[in-house]
Amino acid sequence: MAKPWDFKLVLLGLATLLLSACADRQVSQVPLPWDFPLMPGDAALWETLTVEEQRRALAFLSDGSTIRSSLVEGY
Repeated sequence: MAKPWDFKLVLLGLATLLLSACADRQVSQVPLPWDFPLMPGDAALWETLTVEEQRRALAFLSDGSTIRSSLVEGY
């Protein structure tokens, strides 16, 4: 017999699946690089970036730059 927690976990999983299907862009598949010096608000900004933007930001961070400067065109 299923326990109440089993049912709740199934519903939570289904809700998560449905919400992810509704997202209009892929978000945060790359973990935030905590080993680099980050600016205030970078964690929140990171979650809004696409995977491509996150990878570009990682390249900028590895060269000593910032996440925000990676978003500037022509840099």
